[in-house]
Amino acid sequence: MIYNWRWFISKRLRESREEYKQVSKLLEAQRDLLKPHAIEEIESCLKNLNQESRGAINHETFKEAREELLKTAEQKLLTYPDAQYRDWIEMFLVVATLVLTFRAFFFQPFKIPTGSMQPTLYGITAIDLNKVEPEQLKATTSNGLLNIDGDFFTKNDTGRTITFENGNSAKITKVNSSDEVLIKPALPVSDESFHLKPSKKPNIKQRIVNFFRGISHYSLKASGNWTLRKIHPPKTIIPLISKQTIEFVDESGNSINKTIWFPPIRGTEPMLKMPGTYDPRSDRPFISKYEFKEGENVFNFQLKTGDHLFVNRMTYNFRNPKRGDISVFTISQDSIPSQSLHAPAKETFYIKRLVGLGGESIHLGTDHQLVVNNSRVDSTHRGFEFLYSFPKDLDINGTNIWRTPRNVPTDSVYSGHLPMPGFHYGQTIKVTPNHYLMFGDNSINSLDSRAWGELPQENVIGHSSFVYWPPLSPRFGWSHR
Repeated sequence: MIYNWRWFISKRLRESREEYKQVSKLLEAQRDLLKPHAIEEIESCLKNLNQESRGAINHETFKEAREELLKTAEQKLLTYPDAQYRDWIEMFLVVATLVLTFRAFFFQPFKIPTGSMQPTLYGITAIDLNKVEPEQLKATTSNGLLNIDGDFFTKNDTGRTITFENGNSAKITKVNSSDEVLIKPALPVSDESFHLKPSKKPNIKQRIVNFFRGISHYSLKASGNWTLRKIHPPKTIIPLISKQTIEFVDESGNSINKTIWFPPIRGTEPMLKMPGTYDPRSDRPFISKYEFKEGENVFNFQLKTGDHLFVNRMTYNFRNPKRGDISVFTISQDSIPSQSLHAPAKETFYIKRLVGLGGESIHLGTDHQLVVNNSRVDSTHRGFEFLYSFPKDLDINGTNIWRTPRNVPTDSVYSGHLPMPGFHYGQTIKVTPNHYLMFGDNSINSLDSRAWGELPQENVIGHSSFVYWPPLSPRFGWSHR
């Protein structure tokens, strides 16, 4: 309470009122510990300062009252041991309480663990910069289009150099599919073997830019003639750091261990894999062989750490989830015991798009689009603008390249939804009240309601909000839908 209008213009008066409040607070806290005469002296000084602070200020007596209060308080009040540390602990507890409250009721940080929501949101993926073509595959070209007799290429190969057995080289300008790319110059090639030239190690400037794009570079060169012995499973050291150890043996029989540190990876799936485990659709790098000469790359890859976003836990307190929402939820076998055993045994956080509400009848059309209560869901529905209308290509930097809309978007793994044994063409699902169907946008690589069925309403935590990392990602901010 302000007792004197001069408080607004007098710094001394404001300081004296703060001293008065602090001494009063300590007096009340220690009243049961102080002797009666000490309490009386402090109260007398407080009363005196309070009187001097009212009306016209006599600077002499006002100054004496302040000094007398501080002197008496210093003599009579009990000192706290380690007062500085107590203040730090108190501040830490207050901040921790505020952070936990904010996290529990408003916005919770969340890291996309997998690629099931690509290209809307990205999880942890790796680009193998050291990948070379197996000798058994052959290439032919026609008007700049190169075709191979197998599945090998990925979107990340755009911009890399391809070298043929006759010594000619060309640059990949576009990846049309896993067995067809566009090259420049348009060299004549007929049934020739080839390999991809390993990408160059990024320089310091590129590393800094890549860091803010959420990309880290990992490479290892053999310092001698090494033979690969074993790749150990990943171990989580702390929640944000994991490691993987690789064992080699040199020509003298000496054992060489190399430890590689990674950001968090999902489950026990190894970041580095043994030779013979190559899968062109995998988001994990691999070591291609067992024998390495001195100076040769053992591995060379870039790791995308995935999108970090805030989950809005507040909105669903005021409205129910809607179709098209990208929702975060928990799931385990215990939460859906009557349905599928494909759900995780332990409680796990998932993020998917809500496609079906309780009480609705849903089936999948042959155009890969959902039909809800005999009404076809299309690109005009909120949340399905890009999923159903715009097949997407991705360049090596993960930037979306929009193609011409198609009425039947079947030419992209990111377009529409695909059937699974638990949800096939023509099968109608009647969603139980207070339950939802959750599908991943990357339909070909998503474990969702097609596998484990309906999700109880109480499992939903909130919906995706602001992507705050990486800042140079095209998905940074509120733009993802």
